[in-house]
Amino acid sequence: MQFTVKKIKPFCIKDELLKIGFDPTHVDLGAKKHEFVNIKVQNLPFYCATIIKESALSSGADSAVNREVLMHNVESSDLIISGTVKQLENIAKSLFNQPFGLKKVGEEILSNLKEKEYNPLIMGILNVTDDSFSDGSRFLDTKSAINHAKEMVQDGADIVDIGAQATNPNSKGISPEDEIKRLKPLIKEIKAMNCLVSIDTRSAKVAEFSINEGADIINDVSFLNFDKNMINVIKNSDAHYVLTHSKGEPSTMDNMCDYENLCDEIYESLKEKISFLVENGVSKDRLYADTGFGFAKNTEQNFELLNKIYEFNSLGIKTLAGVSRKRFLKSLEKNTALETLDTLTSLASFYLFENKVDIIRVHNVKQTKLALKLYRAIYSQKSCP
Repeated sequence: MQFTVKKIKPFCIKDELLKIGFDPTHVDLGAKKHEFVNIKVQNLPFYCATIIKESALSSGADSAVNREVLMHNVESSDLIISGTVKQLENIAKSLFNQPFGLKKVGEEILSNLKEKEYNPLIMGILNVTDDSFSDGSRFLDTKSAINHAKEMVQDGADIVDIGAQATNPNSKGISPEDEIKRLKPLIKEIKAMNCLVSIDTRSAKVAEFSINEGADIINDVSFLNFDKNMINVIKNSDAHYVLTHSKGEPSTMDNMCDYENLCDEIYESLKEKISFLVENGVSKDRLYADTGFGFAKNTEQNFELLNKIYEFNSLGIKTLAGVSRKRFLKSLEKNTALETLDTLTSLASFYLFENKVDIIRVHNVKQTKLALKLYRAIYSQKSCP
């Protein structure tokens, strides 16, 4: 007997099943029995964690909780359940008949098992500022700004994100009136280029002006903490809104990088703000979550966040990520020329595409478009992501 044993990529299991002659009419169900998933449920009362753990074991899956749960020495515990998609579906459905609000947990598990529809977009950065960290003053005059926007759209940008005030660490602020003065000659001109227009601002006054001029998206890096009227502007418009995790002001954020559990804390903060927006009349389909690379995160934390970026798809809204030319990428290479930084950015962008980030915000659109083409070529099979 001659045979070969090898590992296969789990994300392409449907294709592999069909290749061995599996019944195509049952391939979707068959794939659920072969796709392995890990799901984390946080902050469960110990008795709820025990119920889910027992349900997991009876379904042939596995689970992990705080070791003190068994002895009832802790009030609550996080829980991790691991198994095939089919096993986790069975666990989730079994919770529908359990007390203590566990039906809601079951519904959340089922929601996380659904395959995300994915059509990524590229957002090109247009800074009309004099102190942006990468390209300050390059596009401060209207003609240069419009020409650069045209170039980015030709290179494949779906969205042009215009920033009239720098918000990178230690940048200086300008008045809303000055922001508007810089934006006024640009929004309608760029809107006519057959692309979406995003405005990078923390000011409700600037956001309202921009929306009236035709802007589609407000990209607010303040985490709704800078201008209390921003929520009203978004609520009373049809614009989409990017909710970016951050802490403090540009002048203080570098000193606010203390986290006990970085990704869990950012996730919970985003989740709370999303709930606040929804409760105040902003529908989820108008929201994007941005984990805020570089905003109150040090180099190591930014790489940890990049590593776990897939987890933020569970927030239930679309996601955006901006790592372009940022300091944590610069830490990898002594040569910090733009060409080098754009190469690192395109490599990071490919990873973000693999992890289903919906909008990638970059300076060099052409290189990012190549990364997207490569991603699509590799994962072109319908059975692969």
